[in-house]
Amino acid sequence: MKKVLITGASGQLGASLQLNDYDVIRTDIIPQDDQYNFTILDITNEKQVKDLLEEEKPNVIVHLAAMTNVDGCERNPEQAQLINVQGTENLLNYFDGKFIFISSDYVFDGEGGPYSEEDDVNPINVYGKTKLEGEANVRRLSNDWVILRTNVVWNIGGNFKASFADWVVDELQNNRHIRIVADQWNNPAWTVDLGNVIESLIEHDAKGLYHHGSSHVINRYDFACMIANVYELNSSLIEPITTKELNQTAQRPLKCGLITKKLENDFNFTPSKTELDIKAAKIRTEL
Repeated sequence: MKKVLITGASGQLGASLQLNDYDVIRTDIIPQDDQYNFTILDITNEKQVKDLLEEEKPNVIVHLAAMTNVDGCERNPEQAQLINVQGTENLLNYFDGKFIFISSDYVFDGEGGPYSEEDDVNPINVYGKTKLEGEANVRRLSNDWVILRTNVVWNIGGNFKASFADWVVDELQNNRHIRIVADQWNNPAWTVDLGNVIESLIEHDAKGLYHHGSSHVINRYDFACMIANVYELNSSLIEPITTKELNQTAQRPLKCGLITKKLENDFNFTPSKTELDIKAAKIRTEL
């Protein structure tokens, strides 16, 4: 049985990554999910990384651990560099198996999305730049790698503050007015669907760069309204605004999203429909 080590395993994506047919080592710096047993791992601690990899000898690493707070990365670029770039390099320096690296559509500038794997990268914020540097480390230091770019990773249910969808449901259930940008475009990825894709990549011994997302590119405001409608919440509480009005610390790429044709062709992958994903997520939370 193959041994798979997951970094950042107590996040929203890690919780959706089942991998029942594998011997799984779930690691995180501060485990936040009591569903699984976790091993403490700080990827920025080179000795800790070295010792754990020498002890466990995994066949596959699924590298989910990252600093993903976009504005946080902009305010603290040194920490973003340490986690997203050096942390990735630490793992690669002591591992020679299959390395699956989760990246982002933020490696693009958002001028002309949705993007394919062949399109030129041009990140416009620290987060995107560090994810692109992480990708470069993977290409440079691994002989057996997959880079999987995805976007607007979401989940409903659980204690995952990073999930846009969870936040929308929580705010509307509490009858709070929210402002959502209508000029940022993506094809959001449900954690369950993304987890299935990662498992398929391991199963098929995939290699190379792939893009993942749902079937249609939509803006954040429409995504929020879709969530409200499925959950039978008051969508009139959602106000459309522009990204400029938010005055965020980090610049956001506006017209993004990812073209999934390569994933479809290589692995018979069928992109999910966002509305159906939201309905499925709602059913899961009601079970």
